Amino acid sequence: MLSPLRITLIVLALACLALHDNSSLARLDDATRTQTATAVSTDEAEFAIPENEKPFWESAKAFLNAFTARDAKAIGELFTEDAELFDEFGERTNGREEIVALYEDVFASSGTAHIEEITIERVRAISETVALEEGIVISSEAEGGPRHSSRYVALHKREADGRWRINTLKSYPQEGLDERTEQLGKLSWLLGEWVNENAGEVVRTQCRWSEDGNFLLRQFTVNVQGEQGMDGVQRLGWDPVRRQIRSWTFDSRGGFFDGYWSQNGDDWQVAISGVTADGQAVSGLAVYRLIDEEMIHWQYRYLTVGEELREDSPVIVMVRPAPAPKSTPN
Repeated sequence: MLSPLRITLIVLALACLALHDNSSLARLDDATRTQTATAVSTDEAEFAIPENEKPFWESAKAFLNAFTARDAKAIGELFTEDAELFDEFGERTNGREEIVALYEDVFASSGTAHIEEITIERVRAISETVALEEGIVISSEAEGGPRHSSRYVALHKREADGRWRINTLKSYPQEGLDERTEQLGKLSWLLGEWVNENAGEVVRTQCRWSEDGNFLLRQFTVNVQGEQGMDGVQRLGWDPVRRQIRSWTFDSRGGFFDGYWSQNGDDWQVAISGVTADGQAVSGLAVYRLIDEEMIHWQYRYLTVGEELREDSPVIVMVRPAPAPKSTPN
């Protein structure tokens, strides 16, 4: 199973092909042939694509349709049989079959990456059958999240059937990420809705980015026997002094808690301290483990309430809520 970070890098690597069907094109410069494609409203006129570049734009739209449909085989058809794909760490995927397998894994594991803008800086003909494309991708790990930029180079080859296909695709390290965004982005798997049920209790959690992109905001509600028992909020940010992710949690009964997050292998550990509504000091360790896109395991360890050291909690399973049933016409 690919890690969320690895999946995001691969999506960014191929983002050079994912253009929105409705786009605007900046003025072309004859020397660099720089083109900027950004999403625009549907009532704006579509840009005029130079005739010699139409195959590349058509390939981009084909990739967008295939990616939206989670069709790895269709993506594979955009590459030559012996194609190579390099991520920003230099890790190589060889051949169309391996690229298809890679994207099957990506689609099975994650679907949160969002492509906002693509700037094609240059398309240069090497020969009648080889062309080089260079550009920049603006993207985010989840729609509405902090934006990242990544440069790419794609080498296209025209094959015997007359179609242009990608022979080599290289993504370069991300640029423009401040430390806060980069560190909080490691917890992007918390985004969205989660639910866990245990012994008559149902806990629902929602997580989103703050509007300024500087924090992750979580809200939780605890229902006991069908009635709301407690709710609360949590804010996660980057502490530049301790160089660590930090969280602040407040519940509706008046309790408040501080937490410091650190990664230990496959686990995220949160050292927690705080005070309950009735004045008892609380400390302990919360341990989260991402199982896959749809499941998280977590538990409390070394939990102390007042002067009482409690046993470690059983592992609690958090899952994505099932979609609401569709209404049927009468």
